[in-house]
Amino acid sequence: MAFDNLFLESLMEQKFDVGLVEQYDACGFGIFKSIGIESTVWLSATAIYRPQAEAMGVYLPYSYVPELFAHFSDKMSFVQKVINVLIGQATSFVLDIFVQGFQSRIFGFDENLASISKESSAVLINSAPFFDYSMPMSHQCSNIGGITVDKKGVKKLDPYWQSVADSSGFILVSFGGIARTVDMTVSMQKIFFDSFKKFPHITFIVKYESIANVSMPENVILTPWIPQLPLMAHKNYKTIITHGGWSSILETTMHSTPMILMPLFADHAKNSKVAESKGVAVLLDKMRLSQRRVVHAINTILTNPRYTQNCEKFSRMFSDTPISHEKLIAWRIRQAAKPSRKAFAKHLRPKEPDFHMLKIVLIIVPAYLVFCTNKFLYG
Repeated sequence: MAFDNLFLESLMEQKFDVGLVEQYDACGFGIFKSIGIESTVWLSATAIYRPQAEAMGVYLPYSYVPELFAHFSDKMSFVQKVINVLIGQATSFVLDIFVQGFQSRIFGFDENLASISKESSAVLINSAPFFDYSMPMSHQCSNIGGITVDKKGVKKLDPYWQSVADSSGFILVSFGGIARTVDMTVSMQKIFFDSFKKFPHITFIVKYESIANVSMPENVILTPWIPQLPLMAHKNYKTIITHGGWSSILETTMHSTPMILMPLFADHAKNSKVAESKGVAVLLDKMRLSQRRVVHAINTILTNPRYTQNCEKFSRMFSDTPISHEKLIAWRIRQAAKPSRKAFAKHLRPKEPDFHMLKIVLIIVPAYLVFCTNKFLYG
């Protein structure tokens, strides 16, 4: 797209006022600058990403704000805090050098795309302060957690899925669009399906990309596609076994139903830790998976009302906002489109975070020496 001059010229002719770009790829900032869009709104499909917060002038302390790709909660040991710093610095290095630096050279800009991103008018975050770890935040950031979950406009189930849902309590099993269940190891699949046999009164609806020559327990339905939201809205929906993707976590929480999470990669571990800390999820470790652990997790969700009660509480909290997410988004876009907005936004920015790796090292190394000395002297 960046090399398609005809396409870029056609975009430029339309004279857009505002550009919206997702958090994972800064290339959009280069596209917008190339076609003359001066005002941008940054999106985050998950919790806020550290580079987004820092672009808005907010430093997220490594001591209690886990990285998006870290496997930690906000309660970290000293070693975990050190690892959290290393993950954050490695992520920043990859973004600055290999991603944004490379993309800047593609567009021929003198400035890095990271610098351009600092001119964003706002960041829209698909999360909520009460459903994440506490952290500093900028007035330029707006939380719209749950905007993708339309509980009122849920489509009706077709006759087949309606009959399945009406017949008994059911559990959904889906590991997203990237990690295919059919590609699981045979031993891992056996653990899950043998565990499902222990609950003959429950129907397990499993997203499975191939159903040829597969023998399943009678209470297991294999399907390449699951109408997830309509099924979650059904009264017989019990829980979902999934990978910790943020969308599924928000969907089942807002439908007042707890979940069983087995994080696989990327932000799944952090998302799962958040859900566990809020009391709406039971976690499975993919490296220590066993039939006993799967059965225990299912039993816990089915028999302990605390998880459902917590989900009901958070579902109400997601709905209790002073202004609807739709109106908030519309206001943010209108504000971004105003020519004077860029000058106004400068007054909202905190002082630029100036906490480079050298300063982090100067704090961690003495702290580590004090820790080791104390351990040596006093045990």
